[in-house]
Amino acid sequence: MSVELPIYDVAIAGAGPAGATAAYFLAKGGKGVVLLEKETFPRDKRCGDAWCEPALDILEEMGVLHELVQAGAVQFVRSGGLVSPGGLSFVSPDEGERPSAPRVAAIRRKVCDERIARAAEGVGAELVERAAVVAATLDEHWKIRCKDGRRFSARCLIAADGAKSKLARMLGVVNSGATSAASRQYIKEGTHNFASDGVLLYPPYTIPGYVAFFRHSNGDIDLGCYLLPGGKVPPTKLKALLGTEVANDPFVREVLGERAEPLEAPGISPLRLGGEPRSSGERFLVLGDAAGQTDPLTGEGIHTAMIAAKIAAHVLHQAFAERDLSARRLIAYHAAWMEAFGRDFPISAAAGRMVSRFPMLLDTAAVAAQRHGAGFMDRFGAAMTGVKPKSSFLSPRMALPLGAALLKLSISRGAQRYDAGPLNEPMSGLSFAENALRRS
Repeated sequence: MSVELPIYDVAIAGAGPAGATAAYFLAKGGKGVVLLEKETFPRDKRCGDAWCEPALDILEEMGVLHELVQAGAVQFVRSGGLVSPGGLSFVSPDEGERPSAPRVAAIRRKVCDERIARAAEGVGAELVERAAVVAATLDEHWKIRCKDGRRFSARCLIAADGAKSKLARMLGVVNSGATSAASRQYIKEGTHNFASDGVLLYPPYTIPGYVAFFRHSNGDIDLGCYLLPGGKVPPTKLKALLGTEVANDPFVREVLGERAEPLEAPGISPLRLGGEPRSSGERFLVLGDAAGQTDPLTGEGIHTAMIAAKIAAHVLHQAFAERDLSARRLIAYHAAWMEAFGRDFPISAAAGRMVSRFPMLLDTAAVAAQRHGAGFMDRFGAAMTGVKPKSSFLSPRMALPLGAALLKLSISRGAQRYDAGPLNEPMSGLSFAENALRRS
C-alpha cells in the first residue's frame, strides 16, 4: 500500500542563502515550505565570506544579523582598499563608522548559512538535511525524489542548488555550466601580518579577477582568489595558480609573512555569472548561483541571490493568491530581478572586458583614492558591491576624479600603452604597508 505524501506549497532544492531566504519569506507569509539540503549543517561553502550591504539588510530583517553580532561572528569592514595592477595602493585606516561607507562584513559561510536556514525553520519551513534532489517531474504536482529514495510533493519547485544546478539543467531551464571559480583559505590569527579589514589585490595574472583578504572577528583571515571570464588564466587553472603566482605574489607574501599557519587547504567553488536568460518555467523558479545571479565584474553573488529570493517569495505569494502558477505568470519573477539588479550585469561584463584590455583603469582608481581619500573609496565600493548601480561610475563625483587620475597616469607614463606584464616593483606600496599590515 502506497503512502500518500503531504503536498507542500513550495519545495526548495538547496538551503544556501538563496534557497533559505526564499524559504523564510515564503513560510513567514503562510506557505507550506520544505527546504531540501543535500548536506548536513553546519556545512561550508568554499568561497568568499564577504556580505555586502543589501545582504546585511536582509539578514537584519530576518533577525539573523543581530544574533550573529551578539555571538561575535561579524567583522564589519571599516578599513580597506585595493592594490592596482601597477602596484598603486590605497588602504584607508580604521576611523570608525562613516555614514558614506557601504556596509560590508566578513561572516563565515559555515556559520551564516546555517543561521539563515534555522531562521526559515523558525517561521515554519521544514528543513530536511541529507536530501540531495536527483529527479523531479511535474504532473498534477511536482514529484521530487532524493538520492536516498525519499520523496516529496509540492505545487511549486525552486532550484537553488548552486552554480552547477543539476536540477535546473535537467529540467531544461538552464543550459550552460559554471563559467568562473573562486577559492578560499583561512589563515590562523596571530600568524599573519594583516591588520586591515579587507583589501582587494588586482595583480595582472588575475585581471579582471582579483585576490582578496578579509579579516574575521577572531583575527583569522580569509585569503581568496576569483578568476572571472576574460582573464589570461581560465578558471580551470585556479588550483595551479594558487600554488604559483598567488603564493609568490609580493603583496600576498608580505601579508602572510614567514609564520602563516593555514587552517585548511585551499578550497575551490564554481561560479555562474551574468544571469541566465531564463529563470522560470511552469510552477518552477531558478534562484541564486543556479540562475547566474552573480556580478560578472566582482564575483559577488550573496546579496543578489538574497534579493532575488525575496522577489521570488513575493511573486509566488501573488501567484498563489491568483491561483496561477503557470510559466506565463511566473515569468514576472525573471523580469523583477532583472529590474532590481540584472540590468547591471551587461555593464559589469563590459567593464570586465575593458579592465582586461586596459588594466590601467584600475590604477586610476588607486590614484583617485590617494588624492580624494576614503570618501572616494566609499563611492567606488558602493558601485562595486551593488549598493549603487555601475552607471554611478559615469556620475561627475566618480568620472571626474577617475578622468583626472587617468590623465595624470598617462602623462607620467609618457602616454604609452599600459603593459600589464609581471609585477616586479610596486610603483607605490606605502599606503598598503602602512595601513594594511601589522608591524611587530
